[in-house]
Amino acid sequence: MVLIATNRMCLAQTDSELSGEPSAAPVADAGTITDLEDSVWKAYKNKQLRSFEGLLYKTYYGVYADGIKSLDMEVADMEKTDLRSYSFGDINVEFPNPSLAIITYKATQEATFDGKDVSGTYYDESVWVKKGDRWVNTFHTAIKAK
Repeated sequence: MVLIATNRMCLAQTDSELSGEPSAAPVADAGTITDLEDSVWKAYKNKQLRSFEGLLYKTYYGVYADGIKSLDMEVADMEKTDLRSYSFGDINVEFPNPSLAIITYKATQEATFDGKDVSGTYYDESVWVKKGDRWVNTFHTAIKAK
């Protein structure tokens, strides 16, 4: 999983980073990234397709126990999911460079997927990349806590 996350971060570099131009300070802080992450969950919970797709990059991937999912696959799963409630804890946001944010946290959820209970506590990570003037999620993973 670390290899996949590292690969996604490398692929997410902006044109200015690739050309060697100096980059500006982040236009986001930890609170902004946390709010964006919450917006993804909220859009998914409320089945708000446009909002959800607008927060994820076109080459987004998610890595879970049941496989690697593209943006289209995540959207298809939204219809099979009933996310009743969720909360975040132990949130940490790092900015390896001004255009890249990594958020890790513990998520507790009450949900079913395809009729099966998937409630519990998960350890999550998302990678957010600044594309133009907006931040988009390019990668997400969740591992159920033991």
